[in-house]
Amino acid sequence: MKERAIIVALTGASGTGYGLELIKGLDSHRKEGIHLTVIYNDTALSILERETGASLDDIRRSCDDLVHTGKMDHRSASGSNPFGSMVICPCSTSTAAKVHAGIADDLTSRCASVALKERRRLILVVRETPLSTPVLKALYELSSWGVVVMPASPPFYNLGSPLVQDLQRSLTGRIMDLLNIDDPHTIRYDPATW
Repeated sequence: MKERAIIVALTGASGTGYGLELIKGLDSHRKEGIHLTVIYNDTALSILERETGASLDDIRRSCDDLVHTGKMDHRSASGSNPFGSMVICPCSTSTAAKVHAGIADDLTSRCASVALKERRRLILVVRETPLSTPVLKALYELSSWGVVVMPASPPFYNLGSPLVQDLQRSLTGRIMDLLNIDDPHTIRYDPATW
């Protein structure tokens, strides 16, 4: 398998456990040629520590490249350095609005802008409820441009009495599907066992 570059960006929204589970899931596929870059901001790191107990060192061990969103001179900021897919997980509505408006004032929004202009896979795992009318309009337009808008809304089937990590893993499996990565932890709907 040819190396595939994937960017995961953690933004300042609750639900950083989704991003952490995605990073862990992708980490298990790095030996198959996936090159994983993780972008984070200070708020995401603070929320990650409070919600999951994980640290920056935990993420560093699970990726090939860990970069703060303030590092605008990172190679992924240029369309000349191809990455195949970008997942913003969790994606704050502020980040989604910046992507929609074409604002590229940090590495996360710049990479999303590159994904849009280069027609690369861009997945926004939006973690907010309820959604305001301006955000809904922005998400609708992003979707019409080919962006996958994926609310952090995990399935409950085949889980019994799920723990939070079970819900995070089930959503992560759906994200892996969108990245065309087969993952043995992905929960599939099966009416016979539900």
